[in-house]
Formats: sequence, C-alpha cells, structure tokens
Amino acid sequence: MKQIVRAVWLLSALLASAFSADTDSYKGYKLYDVRPSTRAELELLHRVSSELDLDFWSLPLLDRSSSVMVSPWNEDSFTKYLREHNVRHRLLHNDVQSENFSNQIRARTCRSIEKADERATFDYFWTLDEIYKYMEYLRSKYPNLVYVKDYGRTHEDRPIKIITISTNGNVTGSHPVVLIDAGIQAREWAGHMSVIYLIHQLVERSTDNLDLLRNTDWVIMPVANPDGYVYTHEKNRFWSKNRSPTSLTCNGTDLSRNFPFRWKHYGDECSTDYAGHTPGSELETRALMQLMAKCAPVTEVYLSVQSCGNSILYPYGYDNVEVPNKAELQELGEKATRAVRAINGPEYTVGSAAALHDPANGRGDYIYGSLGVEYVYGLKLSCGATSGQGFMISSEEMQTINREAFEMFKVFGKFAGQKDFRKVPNRTWPGKRPGDKALKSR
Repeated sequence: MKQIVRAVWLLSALLASAFSADTDSYKGYKLYDVRPSTRAELELLHRVSSELDLDFWSLPLLDRSSSVMVSPWNEDSFTKYLREHNVRHRLLHNDVQSENFSNQIRARTCRSIEKADERATFDYFWTLDEIYKYMEYLRSKYPNLVYVKDYGRTHEDRPIKIITISTNGNVTGSHPVVLIDAGIQAREWAGHMSVIYLIHQLVERSTDNLDLLRNTDWVIMPVANPDGYVYTHEKNRFWSKNRSPTSLTCNGTDLSRNFPFRWKHYGDECSTDYAGHTPGSELETRALMQLMAKCAPVTEVYLSVQSCGNSILYPYGYDNVEVPNKAELQELGEKATRAVRAINGPEYTVGSAAALHDPANGRGDYIYGSLGVEYVYGLKLSCGATSGQGFMISSEEMQTINREAFEMFKVFGKFAGQKDFRKVPNRTWPGKRPGDKALKSR
C-alpha cells in the first residue's frame, strides 16, 4: 500500500512539475531562507532539492543563509523535512507572484551602440541584443585590441559569441590566457553584467588597465546560454536552463551539470537542475567545451561567473576530493577576496566546491580534470544588500557588484600575467599552422 501511495505521489509531483515547467505564473510559490549548520543538513538539502524540485536562488553553503523557492504542492513536505532535522529556516515571501519581482526589469528598447562617441552605461540590465551589439561596436572601434567570433549556435539558432582582448590584436599563444564564461544560468544577470563591465574596463579604459593587458590575453564568453537569457527577459525571469526540448511537455537542461567529467544523471526532464539525457548533450555545452579545449594549453586561469553566493570555489565539485594544488588555489582565492574587502565589499568564502556545497559536477571540474588547467575557480558573486532574494538584485546593487567583481578579476589577471609563461615547455596554441593567427583565423 505504501508503495502505491508513493507511486501516486511521485506521479502527481511529476505532472505538477511538467505543468509548471514553462509557465511564468508563480502564484502560491513561497521563498524561504535556510541556513544549514552541519554537513548532514547540507546533504539533506541536496537530497530534498532533487526529490521536491526545489529552486535555490542563492548557493546553499554551510553556516550561510540561502534563499529557496518552493512550489505550493511541495511546501508541506519541505517544511516537515526542515523541522524534523532542525534546519534553521524562515519564510521570506508568502507568494512570489504577488511580490512581482519582475518589476526589476526596466522596459527599454534595444539602444544603438553604433555611434563612436557613445559609452557603455551600467544603470540597467542589458538584453542579449545589446550585449552583442556592444561587442561588435568594440570590435569595429578597437580592431588592434578586440576580436569577436561566433563559437557555435543554440537550439533556437542564436550565436554563442566570444570576445578576445589582446595587445597582439588576437590570441596567438604568446601570452597566458584568462578564460572566462558567464551566464550559463540564464537568470543570474549579475554574472552577465559583471563580465560586460570587465570587457568595458579592459577595452574602453585600456590605458587605465595596462597592467591587465601587457602580459595577459583575455578570452570571454559573456553569455553562455543565449536562449535562456532571452527567455528570462521576455517570458520568465526565474528561468535558469537552456531551451532545448527534454520531453513532450518540458524544455531545458541545467548546462552547469551537463559537462562530461564525472557526469551523472540528475533530476527528471522537467526539473530545474536536470543534467541532460547524456553528458555533453547540449549545443551550448559543446561550444564551451570546444573553446576550453582550444584555449587549455595557454590558459593560466579559468573563471566561471555566476550569482549569487559570496564564494570563490575551486575543484573538485563532484566529490570532496582534494586536488594537488589546493594550497595554491586557496591562497590565490583568498587574495581575491581581500581585494573585495579592501573596497568595503562583503567577505567571500574560499574553498573547494564539494567541501562548501553539495557535490555536483560542472565545467570547472571538466577543464581541471580533463584538460589540465591548474587555476580554476567558480565565482559566485555577491547577493547584494537584498540577500534574501538571491539572484534578484536591483540595478543599483548590480553596479556595486560590478566593481567588486572587477577587483577579483584584476587579481586573477595580474597573477596570470606574472607567470613565467614563455619558459614553460610545450605551451603552444593547439592546431596552429604556419601563418595561422590562431583564434582569429576563420
């Protein structure tokens, strides 16, 4: 009898999940603050997250508050789990729909960035079209510093663009590279904007940041999930996955979990953190893997940028396995968080992803474990003053987070440029042919 009840419950949850998968209505959804104080409590949240399809808006960490959205049909089970295991929690918002969080989106038409005297502004969240227009504007105005290239296309046939920034005019393998991606979780707009702010500083304010350009090349994918990002602007602000179909009723794979290193099946086809039907199944995943493979031999630092969680995470994430260069990774991460504190920013927690968070594979594990890049970090940016709303920051908070993130980027960029790169054997650009301009070649 218990098995029958359980089966009916699972079917009901699945149908409810499928019904709500693409809706922009969140009536009755509640937002909770949870604060796990032990490893057992953190593991409980990880287990319950899959079972009840919880939607964490900020990274759950030990002894740190995290916000999580719960559906009305799973709330009773969720709160029962928390009470039974004495996990500290409190209700933040009784009805997400009534809070109308979407009013943070400023209704603006796509502005032209074609005039040479027009400067980038950071008082609102940019659309995908604005980001791509800005990248092309920089390419045309600063051809000796900037190169832009399509690096694959999405399910909805949007380009996945990268920008390279180098005093050589393009990346040739003569300088160490800082490789960055952002926006793999579509709704985490602070990640997109912090990287656009970095690009602005490196290009339009290059004379002020020569120490970041003299010996360092930058390869940046500012929107790793274009379809999802457009969807958050036009349909559903809370959407995080891509938009490829996963079943007859649901769309989207959690691209963070889709990388092949230590991949495992996670979630059902309609869940927020569905890992995909096979490792590397998604077009966006494969585009980023291709870029990583191309850059790996000359990459000193890799950064994946998300929000939010006030943390700097290094490998591994799939399990609590200590990496050989843990001490060096910890030291450099702590240097970055000190840079944020120096401008009165928040304290960032530094550590391995699995030790601080629930175990999950990801692109950081892939580029470290499969491609051999040694300095790999996931930057979970600040949640801002309204930390109880997770990634839902205001445009005013975004500007502060941009400046804080830039201080971290400077630490990693200077570190890469100070490496004795040319004396390291076998550091050649992959597939380079005589006369080939590497990444700039078509």
